[in-house]
Amino acid sequence: MKNLIFMAAMAAFVLGIGNGCTNRGNKKSDSKDADSNKTTVEAFLATPEKWAGKEVIITGTVSHVCKHSGKKLFLFGEDPENTVKINTGAEYASFDIKLEGSDVEILGTVVEDEKIDENYLNKWESDIKKMVDDGEIKVCKAESNAITKQQGDTLNDNEGVEDPYADVKEMRNKLAKSGKTYISVYAIDCKTLKEIKK
Repeated sequence: MKNLIFMAAMAAFVLGIGNGCTNRGNKKSDSKDADSNKTTVEAFLATPEKWAGKEVIITGTVSHVCKHSGKKLFLFGEDPENTVKINTGAEYASFDIKLEGSDVEILGTVVEDEKIDENYLNKWESDIKKMVDDGEIKVCKAESNAITKQQGDTLNDNEGVEDPYADVKEMRNKLAKSGKTYISVYAIDCKTLKEIKK
């Protein structure tokens, strides 16, 4: 179930990625250029590839800190559904769970964190099928449409129609349209984290 949630978060992240590219000029140290590496979650998600390998300062609200290892957190801006994954990196040990809900400013380096290819999508689809087969995701037929119900949730027929494979299908379409063999997913390796007090 945790893998499915993580994959869904990755899908939401990747599906928000734009296709733009920019020139990767040399990094300078004057204040004008220091401001040019500042970004928001929304701006980062629009064109993450333009930041690849660069140092960036990003601000947002911590939606989740990995409770098991403390090695990653997710940051959102205006929309809690759109998040950027932040890894601890080599220069930052772990994230405190108490950061959840806090506004933070993170300085870090943008890295290619994941490659979504056909094998990744096949595994994701297989995980969903297993959850459907095991009853973790209940699929009901209503007017020849599948309505998905997570265990413990109450969902009635007029709350909407959902396909448990919708994100996988959308990602397959995005991969096909890209003309590439994989889609890069970017994250930020944290160097410093500063809580923003209001």
